Amino acid sequence: MIISRYISKEIIINICWVSLVLFGLVLFSRFNIFLSQAEVGKISPENIFIALLLFSPELLNLVFPLSVFLATGFVLTPIFKNHSTIFDSGSFGSFRLVWSQKWLILGIFSISLFLSTFLSPFFTSKAEDLIDKDNSVTSKIAFPSGLVPLQPDTFNAFGIRDGNTYKDLLFFFDSNSIDSFIYAESATIRGDKEDISLVFTSGFLYDDTRKAMSRFNDEASINVENFTSPEYISTLTLLKNDDIESLRELYKRISIPLFCLVSLIFSLVFSSYAAFFGRERTYFFLAIINIFYLLLTISALNSSAANPTSLTISFFWMHDLFLILALLLIAKPIKRIFGYEGL
Repeated sequence: MIISRYISKEIIINICWVSLVLFGLVLFSRFNIFLSQAEVGKISPENIFIALLLFSPELLNLVFPLSVFLATGFVLTPIFKNHSTIFDSGSFGSFRLVWSQKWLILGIFSISLFLSTFLSPFFTSKAEDLIDKDNSVTSKIAFPSGLVPLQPDTFNAFGIRDGNTYKDLLFFFDSNSIDSFIYAESATIRGDKEDISLVFTSGFLYDDTRKAMSRFNDEASINVENFTSPEYISTLTLLKNDDIESLRELYKRISIPLFCLVSLIFSLVFSSYAAFFGRERTYFFLAIINIFYLLLTISALNSSAANPTSLTISFFWMHDLFLILALLLIAKPIKRIFGYEGL
């Protein structure tokens, strides 16, 4: 039908616009967080935009569900408010509306599933690796200011940061004394999580115990403590594993797509009540209910259930509840209870 294609087109356009606005807001917020971390040396300034790019799928995965129900209500509430008699005369009720949008529902669910199970986990893992690598050494190299005491049993290094390198770096081997140290005109951090080194260029080594000093013009390196970051496990691997933690991670990845699916169906059905409640109140109730539903979905991500049955119930009960609620709102007896049927 022409009206079905029109509704699908308008919902898609509005989802794109709302997603763009929300994505811009959360991206700007994350950018400010990275700037504050860069000021204290916990992330390299040149890595900020790389980290933002890597975190983008995760951010989009968070704003996409919001844009789905907001855009759906924005499109349908004025249509049902102003043209409900035309829909009623053509027997274009809630069930036919949902069925006419089956390809839209399938498409939105597929996009959310791809974002949540494949794209977002992979790039988020890479972003966390990048930040953890910076934090493993960068946050431990202090800027010298006045008399700086050595901290016992820790990493004592002092230098002036310049992009991804350090100038006038001073590294003490013994955290309890100044008897042995390395000074370098410049130094860089190299390697990955398996093997990280602090590489010195043009400096000297001083050892008071041996009463010796050795100068080097090329490179000298020392190994530093490796950083730890959660290992990325693909969704396909999670499907093959049968342990409780793999099941928990799998449920986390499919929770948001299920929310998109059920929330869209619920929004399509509830928007038809705009002819009775009015556009503004319907849109308000629609947003509040879906936000409450989203909060329930997110809260389940922290479930500590220790067996598969309890874990499954804690992750999926809210989806079943709101799907049943959407189906009940289609029924004419429920509309009569609200006083909507027969208007």
